[in-house]
Amino acid sequence: MLLSYFSIAAYLIAALLLVRFFSKNKLQHPHQKTTFLLISFAIITQALTFTNFWTGEAVVFGLANSASFVAWLVAILLLLSSVSKPVHALGILVYPLAAIALGFGILFPDTSEKIIPLSIASHVFLSITAYALLALGVCQSVLLKIQERHLRAHQVNAFTNKLPPLQTMERLLFQSLRIGFYLLTLSLISGFIFIDDFFAQHLIHKTALSMVAWLIFATLVIGRKAFGWRGKQAITATQIGFAILVVAYFGSKFVLERLLS
Repeated sequence: MLLSYFSIAAYLIAALLLVRFFSKNKLQHPHQKTTFLLISFAIITQALTFTNFWTGEAVVFGLANSASFVAWLVAILLLLSSVSKPVHALGILVYPLAAIALGFGILFPDTSEKIIPLSIASHVFLSITAYALLALGVCQSVLLKIQERHLRAHQVNAFTNKLPPLQTMERLLFQSLRIGFYLLTLSLISGFIFIDDFFAQHLIHKTALSMVAWLIFATLVIGRKAFGWRGKQAITATQIGFAILVVAYFGSKFVLERLLS
């Protein structure tokens, strides 16, 4: 548990440093290396907390552990992306959410009853990776919406002035969506292969909602490729699609594990 507290502190300090940078008019980030080291430390210490995920021939992967793992993956993806892409501002959203996910795990930990067999663990981890990429895309869409609104109102401030151009922001958004969509497709296919009875395992509602989200993201990816879709409609569709995924996975877990158990 001490490792979780260290990780939470590192995530929050890094987010505060980013907020400080993006709220000032300075063009150079004076704490860029410090932020990188803090996030690296947070990711490593959070990874060390995953040792309690394993029990015998199964994985303890209830609501708390799932949220923590998704947050961890999103933080890793953002850290790696920030090396070559101008996505540092996403940390203002991502890192506090990672801290919240860890805090939730401390307050409401999973029990050893919330396990999944190793036979379907690959499907679950594939799904989680897809959610992480799509979550990164949604965070990008939030910043893109803020940037677009300020530009339309001719209200350029220190924050929006440091964001990449709109076209770059949109390109980064659809890169995340495209890869996340491919992984979501693979996770749905693997689910149909590994899961025997969707009704007996209370998975039919989760599958139905996931398919609705898949259709939304498929329409977005195809529309972008074929018709060059962009702007407000694409941002809204991204957020709706991800909201449906959150309800499908975490909403169903919350109801089954926390309300009905």
